[in-house]
Amino acid sequence: MLKNKPARRPGQDLRTVPTFTIPEAAGMLAIRARTMFSWYEGAEPILRASGSIGPIHLLSYRDLEEVYRVYLLRERFRFSLQALRKSMLNARKMFRSQHPLQRADAVKECLKDLVYDKPARGGQPRTVTSLWQRPGQQLVKEVVDLFGERIVAGRFIFPWRYAATDHQSRPVSMNSEIMSGRLVVAGTRIPVTVLSEEKRSGSSSAEIARDYGLEREIVEKALIHVGLRQKAA
Repeated sequence: MLKNKPARRPGQDLRTVPTFTIPEAAGMLAIRARTMFSWYEGAEPILRASGSIGPIHLLSYRDLEEVYRVYLLRERFRFSLQALRKSMLNARKMFRSQHPLQRADAVKECLKDLVYDKPARGGQPRTVTSLWQRPGQQLVKEVVDLFGERIVAGRFIFPWRYAATDHQSRPVSMNSEIMSGRLVVAGTRIPVTVLSEEKRSGSSSAEIARDYGLEREIVEKALIHVGLRQKAA
C-alpha cells in the first residue's frame, strides 16, 4: 500500500481526495488492474486521475464512480474502448469537464449511442448531445427520456463481479461516507477484507456468516467478488 498519500484539505469533499492506487481500486471493483491502467494511459485517455505521486495515478472516490461506469458501459452496454475513448474526448472538449462520468445522470446510453444530458441552468435550456455516433448533434429530449438509460444511479457504488449478467445482486457496496469509501458488505459497515482474511485463515462461509450475523449467500457472493470461492465439500 502506497504511503504519504495526499491529505484531505480543510473543507475538502471527502469524495474528491485522491487516496486509492489503481491496484487498490481494481481489487475493490473486481476489475483487472491492467485493464484499469489502460483506461488512464495515452495522450487522450478514457479517464483522468484526480491526483498522482510521480508516475503513480491516485484515484478519488469520484474517480471510482467513473471507473465503474466505464466497466458497465463495456460489459453491460457493450461499447468498445474506441467508442468510449472518442466519447470521453468529445465530452471533455464540448462541455469542459475533465470528469464527464462523475455526474450520475450526465452520460446515458440511448439507441446504441452515448449522449450527454446537460440540465437547464441560468436561463439556458436543457440539451442532450450525441458524444459518439453524431458528435455535437443535439437529440430530441423526449426521445432520450423514452429510450435513454442511466448507467447506474444512486449515492452508492454496488460493484459486482458479475454485474453484466446479474445486476440484481448487490452483495457489496461502496460509499464515501462509510468506512472512507472502502468495500463493505452492502447495508453494513463490515469491510470485505475482514471476511476475506477469515476465509484465508480457514473459516468456512457458514462460519463467517454466523460470526458476523450475515446470510451465507451474501458472504459467498462477497468472497466471489474479491476472487475467493467456497471449496466443494
